[in-house]
Amino acid sequence: MLAGRLGLVLLMGHGHATAPGVASALPLLCAAFRNTSQGATRWHARVTHRPLTHVALYETTNQKKDSLLSSCHIGFSENTRLISDGNGTSANKSRVESNLSELRMKLERLGHLNLNDMSQVVKALEQCLEDLSDADCLRLLQFCCRMAEEEYRPCGSLIQRVWRLTTDRHSGKVNQEHLELYLHLCLIVQSTNISEREIIEKLESHRIEPNAQVFEKLMMALGQRGHLDGALQVLAMMKECRIAVREATFAALIRAYGVNHDWEGVQGVLDTMRSVHVSPSEATFGALAVVCGVMGQVSKIKQVVFQAGQEGVILSASQLEAVLLALIRNGHAGDHHENIDFMLRLIEESGMKPDLSRLALHLIHCGRVREAVHLLLSLPLLRTNNHLYSNGATYLREIVHARTDPHLVVEVCHRLQKEGINGFPLQVALEHALRERWEELAWVLLRAMKEAGLPLREHYFWPLLHLKAIDQQPAELLECVKAMIQLGEVPGFATLSDHVIPGMSLSQPCLALQMLQNVGLSATTAATPLLVVLVKNNMMEHAIKFVQETKAPFSVGDAIRTLASAWHSSPKSILALLALLLHRRQEQQSSKNTDDWGGQFLLSLAATRAGLAVHLIRPLFQELRRHRIGVSEHSADLLTSQFSQPLQEAVRDNLPLVLQAGQGQPPQDQNSSLPHPVIPHPSNMKEEELEGHIEELRSKGLNTRGSLRRLLLLRASKNDKAGVLQLMQSASEEGQRPSAGMLSSVLMAYVNNGNTEAALDMLFRLATEYPNFTVDSYKIVDLCTLLTQSGRAPEAMEILQDYIMKSNENIVPKQLRRNCRNLLMASAGTSKPEETEKLFDALLLGGFVRPDSLSLGPLVKSRLNRLGDASYPNDIDVLVLKVQ
Repeated sequence: MLAGRLGLVLLMGHGHATAPGVASALPLLCAAFRNTSQGATRWHARVTHRPLTHVALYETTNQKKDSLLSSCHIGFSENTRLISDGNGTSANKSRVESNLSELRMKLERLGHLNLNDMSQVVKALEQCLEDLSDADCLRLLQFCCRMAEEEYRPCGSLIQRVWRLTTDRHSGKVNQEHLELYLHLCLIVQSTNISEREIIEKLESHRIEPNAQVFEKLMMALGQRGHLDGALQVLAMMKECRIAVREATFAALIRAYGVNHDWEGVQGVLDTMRSVHVSPSEATFGALAVVCGVMGQVSKIKQVVFQAGQEGVILSASQLEAVLLALIRNGHAGDHHENIDFMLRLIEESGMKPDLSRLALHLIHCGRVREAVHLLLSLPLLRTNNHLYSNGATYLREIVHARTDPHLVVEVCHRLQKEGINGFPLQVALEHALRERWEELAWVLLRAMKEAGLPLREHYFWPLLHLKAIDQQPAELLECVKAMIQLGEVPGFATLSDHVIPGMSLSQPCLALQMLQNVGLSATTAATPLLVVLVKNNMMEHAIKFVQETKAPFSVGDAIRTLASAWHSSPKSILALLALLLHRRQEQQSSKNTDDWGGQFLLSLAATRAGLAVHLIRPLFQELRRHRIGVSEHSADLLTSQFSQPLQEAVRDNLPLVLQAGQGQPPQDQNSSLPHPVIPHPSNMKEEELEGHIEELRSKGLNTRGSLRRLLLLRASKNDKAGVLQLMQSASEEGQRPSAGMLSSVLMAYVNNGNTEAALDMLFRLATEYPNFTVDSYKIVDLCTLLTQSGRAPEAMEILQDYIMKSNENIVPKQLRRNCRNLLMASAGTSKPEETEKLFDALLLGGFVRPDSLSLGPLVKSRLNRLGDASYPNDIDVLVLKVQ
C-alpha cells in the first residue's frame, strides 16, 4: 500500500504508533468515512485531482469556486445587484452604491484592485453599516477576492473588517455564499485570523446548512494555521452532519499536525488513509511536501516529489512555491541559503515556472528579507531593466514599507549595488523612507550615503525638516539642522527660509538667530532668511528692529523679491526696511555702492501678481525719493519699454524724482525678470550647450545620464553617426554604459531620420549587448517600413519574423494600426502582391494587426497595381474570397 510505504519512508520507520492527540482523530476519521460511504470504491471515485492554487494547497475539493467568483471575473454586471431591504437613508444608499461602482470601474479598467483601493472603500462603508444589503456585502467579498489574488502586502485585517461589515448588520442575513467567499479569503490570505467557534456561531445564528465545501474550506484554513483542536472539532461536526470525508480532509489534518511538528500525527493520518483504501494524490503529496518544509527536512521533500512522480502525480508550481515558502518562513533556508538553491533546482527539474518575484515580496512582508534578496538574484530579467535607478525598486519599496531594520536595509542596498542590479539603491530607499515618513531610516541612509562618498543634496533633508515643523517641534527641528551640518551639508537660503525658520518662534528674532548659531550656522547665513520670514509673516516692526539690532550682514539680493511681494500690504514699512538695508550695506562696504537696488525693487514689484498700477507710481516714487533710493538709466529704460502704455507714461512723467545717472545697472545674478540670459533646461539646450552642461556635471561628480541621452538623440537626429559612436565610447570609458532604453531611443531617432544603415547597426548592437532586452514593437515595425521603402523588403521580413519568434511583449493591435498600415502600404507600392500578403500574414500571426478595413486596404492596393499585368487576371476576386 502506497500510504503505508510513504509513511514509513517519511517518518523514519516509526511504524503505526500514534500520539494521544492522534488517537482522538483516528476514530473520527474512520467513523466519518464509514458513515458516508458504502465502500472504498465508492469513496475513491469521489477523490478529485485538480491543480492546486498557490496558497490553498487543498483546492481539489473546491467545486463552487468558479461559480462564486464568476461574476467578479466577468465585470460585476449591474443587473445582478439586488434591491436592499435596509432602512437607511437614500443618501447613504447612494454612497454605498457609489463606492462599489468605483471599485467595479477600477477593476474593469485596470484589471486588478490594490489594498489602498479596498481600504478607502471599506472605511467609507463602515460609516453606513446598516445601509449595506446582503448583495452589497457579497459584492464586497468578491472584490476582496480579486484584490487578494494579486496583493502581496498583509491584508488580513482588511478582510476581517469586511467580514464584520457582513456579519454585524442587525438586519443582515449571512448566507452560504458569504461564508464560502470568506473562507476562500482565509485560505489565500494566511494573515487573516479565523476561529472555528465564530464560524460555528454564524452557522447557527443565521441557520445556514453547511455543505461539504464549507467544511472542507474551514478544515483547510485551520490546517494551514496549525489549529489542530479546531480541525478535529470540525471533523466531529462533519461526522454528525454525515458529510463525506474526502481527500482534502486528510490533507488538512496532515497540514495541521505538520505545523505543530507532530510527525506521529501525520503518520496516523496516513495509516487511516490506508485503512480506508484511499491512495495519496496531488493534495496529499502537496501537504506532505509542505510539512517537510516546515520541519526543514529538505531530503524528504525530494523523496515526496520523487514518489509523487512515480505515482503519476506532478506537483504544480504553486505547490512547490508553498513548500519553498514554508521552508524559508520556518527558518530552514540554510546558513548560506543552500536549501533555497536546492529548492530552485528541484523546481527547475520539475519543469515548473514559479512566480519567484511574488514569492520574494511575500517573504519581505514575512520578515525574511535576506532570503528574499537571495531569491531575487536568481531572476534573469532583474538586471536587464532599462533604467538602473528603477531596477529592484519595487523590492526596496516593500522592504521599507515592511519596516525592516534600518541597518538591514543598508545591507540590502549595498548588496544590490555590488551585484550590479541597481546603481542608486541608497537613494531609492531614501526616497521611499521619506514617503513613509520613517525618519530613523532616512537618517541611517543619509549617513550611509555619506560614508559611501555619495553626494548629499539640501533637498534630501527638506521632508525631514518639514515633518518637525508641522509637528511644532522646534528643538527637534534644530537638531535636524545640526545633524545636517554634521553630514557636511550646510543649509542654504531656500532651506532656511522655507523649511527651518517657519517652524521656529519668531517673537524674538535675535534669540532665534542665536539658536540657529548654536547649532553651527553662521550669523551671515541665517540672518537674511530670518529677515525674509519675518517680512512674509507681516511682522514689519520685528523685522526693522531686527535689522537695527543685528550686526550681521544681510543679502539685499535675497531679500529684494520678498520685499517687493509684500509692498502692497505695508508700503511705507517695506521702503523703510529697504532703505535701512541699503544704508547698512553702504556702511559695510569700503567702496561706494553703485548697485541699482532701487531699479531691482521696481522691476521685481512690476513682476509680482499685483503688479504696478498707474495711480501708485507717483506716491511710490515720492517715497523712494524721501528714502534716497535711486534708479539707474538702464532700469528706467526697461520700465518705460516693457510695460503697458499708460504705465510707461506714468513712469516717464515721474522718473525725474528717482533717476540717478551715476547709478549702476541692476545686479544680473539676482534679477530673473531682466532680459539677461538664463541657463535653460537640458531638454531645451542646443548641442553645444549640452556638451558644456555635461562637462560641468562631470566636474562636479553629478549624474550625466539624462543629459547624455538628450545629446545622443540630438546627434542621431542629425545623422551624426560618428558623433553618436564617439559619445558612447567616451561614456563607456568613464564607466557610464549606455542603457538599452537609451540605445533603443537612438535607434528610433535614426529611423525617423531615414538613416537605414545606422538604425540596423544600432539594432545589432542592442541584440549583442542586451540580448534579453525587447525593443518596442512599433520601433521594429517602423524600421521594417524604412527597409521596405528602401527596396530591402526581404531584410524587413526577416527582422519582423525574428522579432515575432523571440518577443514576449504583450502586443496591443489598436496601438499599432497606423504603423502596420504604413508598412503594408510601403510593401504594396514596392513589392509583389504575394510578398505583401506574406507580410500581412506575419503581422497577423504576431498579433500586430486585425483584419479590418485599415489593414486590408494595402492588400487591395497591391492587387490593383497589378491589374494591367496578364499574370494576375482575377486578383481582386481571389483576394475577396481569401478575406472572406
